[in-house]
Amino acid sequence: MRATIIGCGEAFDERLPNVCILVESCDTKLLLDCGYSAPPEIWKTVPAPGAIDAVYISHGHADHYFGIPALLGRMWEEGRTKPLTVFSQAYVLDCLPQALELGYKGLPGKYKFPVQYRAVEAGRRVEFAGLALDFAPSRHAAPNLAVRITSGGGALCYSGDGMFTDAGRALYSGAALVIHEAYSFEPSPVHADIASLAALAPEAGIGKLALVHVQRGVRLSAKKILDVVNGSGGRLALPDPGERFQV
Repeated sequence: MRATIIGCGEAFDERLPNVCILVESCDTKLLLDCGYSAPPEIWKTVPAPGAIDAVYISHGHADHYFGIPALLGRMWEEGRTKPLTVFSQAYVLDCLPQALELGYKGLPGKYKFPVQYRAVEAGRRVEFAGLALDFAPSRHAAPNLAVRITSGGGALCYSGDGMFTDAGRALYSGAALVIHEAYSFEPSPVHADIASLAALAPEAGIGKLALVHVQRGVRLSAKKILDVVNGSGGRLALPDPGERFQV
């Protein structure tokens, strides 16, 4: 598997696009989250309208799914006919048809490709095109599910937003790559903190832990983060858009 960081920014970052990751395994392309500032970067990375097979939305915040109307609108405009699968929690899937209609009134009825919605929940495995997806809740302001993606013996994880729970720690255990929201250095009731993630990586046997969704001011003054990264023995990374990880 290969993971490409399309975006790594938090909700209100003026420099970095919203967190968005492309996971590729054999002929399958799975997009993880699609916030409002992600689509232009997605189109640069994956220009073909039929290339993306599925999208996973971690939770119902705008910087994680408000880019879906534009993403699907361009797929329609460029002639996509292949089905698209959207995975998320039921409450997010309930909102998507309205979001699509509000984004471009009447357009969803013109799609030439079926959109298949599949609800996911913690503790229940989903199989899709050679990928196995498992989920665990995090502690966030909106219900969020982290995901573990397994293919061919390799595993990578994506946190969405929020501090990891005991179930999340188990989900991440032994993964070659974990891409995790790392909002600040200080503990937060709704976000993960960098110090806790730095401790988690060796404890959970994580091969590489990539820090994304860093608060824009903290990210702008990156020296403190880079000191932690450089002192991690290669376990931590602070990726930029376009960076790729092989699993």
